[in-house]
Amino acid sequence: MKKGLLIIMVMFCANIIYAQDKLQFNDVNHATNENVRYKLYPTFNMWTFLKLDTQTGKVSMLQFSVESAKNEGELFVGAPIDVYIGDDVVNGRYELYPTTNIWTFIMIDQINGNTYHVQWSNDKMSNNYVKKIEQ
Repeated sequence: MKKGLLIIMVMFCANIIYAQDKLQFNDVNHATNENVRYKLYPTFNMWTFLKLDTQTGKVSMLQFSVESAKNEGELFVGAPIDVYIGDDVVNGRYELYPTTNIWTFIMIDQINGNTYHVQWSNDKMSNNYVKKIEQ
């Protein structure tokens, strides 16, 4: 009886984890709209979104709170190093894609195909960066 209950509990927990994985991975709307400069992306942290400037590739972590405004804010994560090269500054240039790692997103430059590793963290002092993935 105890083994059967344990197996059911393990399967239930695994199903919840799988569903949460699918939630972040599939919850991003990638509809192209060239008039939209900024987009918000959900993370597994219920209080944190990533904000992308689709024109420049700048990413910031946006945190909100239901308890206190002092727990809210926006923190710069980073921008691609080559973001200011060229004259192709247009809305919708950059797009974020979540990965199965909750702290990592992949960003693509939809004009030249460059890709970037976007790493965010609740630790505001480190582990936040945007780094080009070399081809």
